[in-house]
Amino acid sequence: MSFTLKIVKSFKEVDWKHYGWIIVAVGAIAQMIGSAIRMAFGIIIDPLVEEFSWDPKSIGIAYAIMSMVTAISSPMAGYCSTKIGAKKTMYIGLALFLIGMLWTALATTIIEFYVSYGIIFGFAQSMFLVPVIPAVAIWFKSRLGLATGLIIGMWSLGPAIVIQIMGIMLDSIGWQQTFIISGVVGTVIMVIALGFWKNTPEEKGVLPYGIDSLAEEEKKDTSKENNQINLQKIVYGTNAFWSLMNIHFLGCVGHAVILIGLVPLMISKGIGYTDSVLCLTIIMVVSISTRFVTPILGDSINPKTIMFLSFLGQGLFVIPWAFTSDKWMFYLVGILWAIPYGGEGTLFPIMNRKYYGFFRMDTTYGWQILAASFGMALGGFIPGLVFDVTGGYVYAIWISAFFSCLGAFVILTLETTKKVIRPSFDNL
Repeated sequence: MSFTLKIVKSFKEVDWKHYGWIIVAVGAIAQMIGSAIRMAFGIIIDPLVEEFSWDPKSIGIAYAIMSMVTAISSPMAGYCSTKIGAKKTMYIGLALFLIGMLWTALATTIIEFYVSYGIIFGFAQSMFLVPVIPAVAIWFKSRLGLATGLIIGMWSLGPAIVIQIMGIMLDSIGWQQTFIISGVVGTVIMVIALGFWKNTPEEKGVLPYGIDSLAEEEKKDTSKENNQINLQKIVYGTNAFWSLMNIHFLGCVGHAVILIGLVPLMISKGIGYTDSVLCLTIIMVVSISTRFVTPILGDSINPKTIMFLSFLGQGLFVIPWAFTSDKWMFYLVGILWAIPYGGEGTLFPIMNRKYYGFFRMDTTYGWQILAASFGMALGGFIPGLVFDVTGGYVYAIWISAFFSCLGAFVILTLETTKKVIRPSFDNL
């Protein structure tokens, strides 16, 4: 049976009536809104330079601050999600998101921009996005790969849509009005969506997807919070926990350089602003497919191998950009690079499940997002620094390739994912 037929057959066997898929839909909307503003940062660099005469490196510092704040606060967001629930944590993040967007629109100095976009939006990112994947994982004993793929696919669909819309709005109404409208509309959509959110299957009075009977669910120790604390201590002692953090950091440096530096690179080579933004949009659209498919593949076969290929491809496929000034070659390479880029960051929840079994991964995932956000911070700062030193962006391409390929090497040192390396939540 072909892979496509297996996917179709697998979809037909899914119980789409389970409330867990409503949670997936809400999580997908959250990812789409939250990731879009962050990944669209590259398109506002030139408008800010034009209006305020800020240099690209200074603007890039705001992105670095935002990523560092997100990094530092991500474990806290994971802890809050465990203690007060994902829904309340996301409401906190949503409030900060609105404040950050409105304040950014009103900023007139670089310091204000650092505070509003860097600090406020940095906290919003962690509180808004970190709880989603771990909370969804609690709803799915099986089909986690499909659930994760549907949510993470929005990391590309959201930016693909928003980048084009914001690009048009930036040209027509200016960046201030663009941020105000985006912040208000995004907040209204999420308030409506969170009305359907339930933190756990118990809140809805149903069992997690893949658990057939209450007896199976009751095999768990009744002291769930103590079990979570005990298991988390065990997780900290594994090589996989620290290696996955390092891998996430390296991969995010690799693609953050591209996401922030690609549009300025193309403009520096004589390609128009609109055409440059279109290339970034193409990347987001193409990567939707691999963001969706990669977790499904990882859940059913070997996630370690797929993660290695994704990192290696993300590193190697950027290299042609260093040698071309042709618009169509940028587009072609963008299509090729989008394939491994889309799969690079999607397998971490699957790796957590493979290594540690069925348990709340809020804190573990929060630490991984910390590493990823530090990677995004460094990667977002590199293009501006390279421009200041060399007067162009070409060397940033080579730096991106190095970090991604280094991540691929570290993946080879991971343990096998064919068995749980520590007792699962059920066995504590």
